[in-house]
Amino acid sequence: MKVQQNRGFGRLVVIVAGCVGLVLALAGALAIRALAMPAPPLVMLDGAAQADEKPYIELPSFEAARANTGVAIHDIKDTQLLDAVRDVGFSFVRTDLFWEAVQAPDGWHFGEFDTLVSNLAQRKLGALFILGYKHYLYSPDQPPTTAPQLAAFYTYVHQSVQRYNGADVRFEVWNEENHPMYWLAPPSPSKYRNLLATAVRAARAANPKVTIASGGVQEMDRAFIRSVGDISNATERGPDAISVHAYRQEYPESVLADYRLLREDLSTYKNAPAIWTTEWSYPSYGYKYVRTIRNGHSPEALALQAKYTVRRFLVDWMSEVGLTAYYDMRDDGTDPHDPEHNFGLLDASNHKLPAYRASKYLFSFTANTNSAKYYIDEKQKYVLLKLTMKSGDVRYVVWSYGDGNTLNLDASHIAGHATITDMFGRDLTTNGVLAVPEARGPVFVSVSPVAAHAA
Repeated sequence: MKVQQNRGFGRLVVIVAGCVGLVLALAGALAIRALAMPAPPLVMLDGAAQADEKPYIELPSFEAARANTGVAIHDIKDTQLLDAVRDVGFSFVRTDLFWEAVQAPDGWHFGEFDTLVSNLAQRKLGALFILGYKHYLYSPDQPPTTAPQLAAFYTYVHQSVQRYNGADVRFEVWNEENHPMYWLAPPSPSKYRNLLATAVRAARAANPKVTIASGGVQEMDRAFIRSVGDISNATERGPDAISVHAYRQEYPESVLADYRLLREDLSTYKNAPAIWTTEWSYPSYGYKYVRTIRNGHSPEALALQAKYTVRRFLVDWMSEVGLTAYYDMRDDGTDPHDPEHNFGLLDASNHKLPAYRASKYLFSFTANTNSAKYYIDEKQKYVLLKLTMKSGDVRYVVWSYGDGNTLNLDASHIAGHATITDMFGRDLTTNGVLAVPEARGPVFVSVSPVAAHAA
């Protein structure tokens, strides 16, 4: 699914530093001092150490989460689309491995998917295959729920996993099984549990090293996930990950609390699975954040989509999810008033949209990260992400969230030794303090410690 059904005083001085100059900025601490002025928080990227410094939160799995970022595609024969996937910086594509497409009365027909896997490998990309759905012979117009149907589904999963043993292919069992349109019947946690257990058992029989996840539930439906429960037992391990679709009308940072709650739920499992976010994005029409814009193809709507897209990736990487997939690579149609036609990074004619360019810059900016940490102020609603690169450079992504919120970025102490850009990589100039309102989108700062030390 792509569209939701419901679908006092004080100035904050934040010093990302530890002693005079940028050397202490590399040490990475946050000094927070309250001053008697009603002003936006002031973020300084170097300065003197303070006794009340507060540390960043370390992100040991930031780079792993970034490296496991993919995108949904529908046309698996379009190699130019795969080129665009690679150009942005994604590492895999997510697509359906339709049961009806590969099993026929005369045998198995994986040819189109074999070609896709080969084309992906040539571009150093992997695949996340969704296993499903009905089958005209074995489970017509309904999910497999009876013993014969589940036995047939077991064979399909076993054949599929065995087919791609050794390839860069992972699997997900069904898609949005908590919605009647995709489950093909009234949703049933118990029936999905039986299906999931059957699929995981078949997959591990075909390849003990397979990586397999549950199907992504709409809107992070924790109640449905809890009802399905942990399928691990004394002899069999459950899925490697629990998948969710984090679509929401609210701003991307609102997902952080949802991930915390979901992790608490999953911590009770016998073998705590990872969280996979296998769909999530914001269309340029029909959602709350673009509610005043009546055309999803307008420059204003597309610019807002780009801003939310960048932040959507950043919060998933900060949350250190095991895998995340954007929906989707290309618009599914040309209607500017249909949300389903306005999720893509490319339009229906393959023109690169602002979200494409912003995503590509984000991937480039964060490439070769050695370590990451962040600070978030959930009251004044801003985020500082600090990256130490393998080159020794230090990079920051700084942004505000929530309508009308802003921060002031004080770069006066590193003037001449830092590059500051917007989310498209365009240089920003400042005479010392740069306002970073939510409307601007994330600001990117690169600092060379060699240059700063020489100064």
